[in-house]
Amino acid sequence: MDKRRIIIIAVAALALIAFYVYWLKLHPAPKYIIAKRKAAAVSIKKKAPALPPIIKKVKQPQVAIVMDDFGYNMNNIEEFFAIKQPITLSILPDLAYSTKIAETAHSHGYEAILHLPLEPHRKDVRQEIDTIKSGMGKNEIIARLRKEMETVPYIVGVSNHMGSKSTEEKGLMITIFEELKKKGLYFFDSLTSRESVCSQAAKLTGIRYARRDLFLDNSEDIPYIEKQMMTLRKTAFAHRKVIAVCHDRKNTIATLAKFMPLMARDGIRFVYLSELAS
Repeated sequence: MDKRRIIIIAVAALALIAFYVYWLKLHPAPKYIIAKRKAAAVSIKKKAPALPPIIKKVKQPQVAIVMDDFGYNMNNIEEFFAIKQPITLSILPDLAYSTKIAETAHSHGYEAILHLPLEPHRKDVRQEIDTIKSGMGKNEIIARLRKEMETVPYIVGVSNHMGSKSTEEKGLMITIFEELKKKGLYFFDSLTSRESVCSQAAKLTGIRYARRDLFLDNSEDIPYIEKQMMTLRKTAFAHRKVIAVCHDRKNTIATLAKFMPLMARDGIRFVYLSELAS
């Protein structure tokens, strides 16, 4: 093919393309077809990944997630609020940001509880200031409890921070629960000890009580947390009501932000802890 013929073919092709573009301008697709195409494109972009199928024995199970250890800083608070799901904040007392976080959570409509430092069996862990310990008199226990509650306003309940030793001592826990009853607060047992007597003490004092079913982030690795979220989902559809505990950590919050909306679409109803305390 000579050079002249190639040029003629190229010019003809360009002319044909130009004519087609001009024709489309004069004869646009009907509006309903354009709208349908746009809707399909948006749908493809927004389509969420599906969770793996599981046996769902109950419909709309309730799940409460409690996030411990707020109070040291404000680093993750905006990411926390961005999840836009009911998560109960558990705030340590008398820290640099304890009061501010409680006030901020309240202003955003979130439920908060006091994460009360109680004595552990282990001696190799750092304990918080004013940790309530075995052997303290009733007046000292109450004084410390009241002081710590003052630093975390708007709380609706109290949970134990550490406390594997304290939660095994019925007299100590009854002293705490009698004070909580005066304030109309419930108690959430993190179950740091299998020998916890908190359930018995709650019945004796007549306060509302709840206990942990699952830890989500004993490891900070995202694959581990994701695996625990799938365990939470399976447990929820098997048992109707589940309470999970996690911590104020970047990877934990990122994983919750990813999975909670998917699990909500899957039929799980996330609630604040107070709805599951009885």
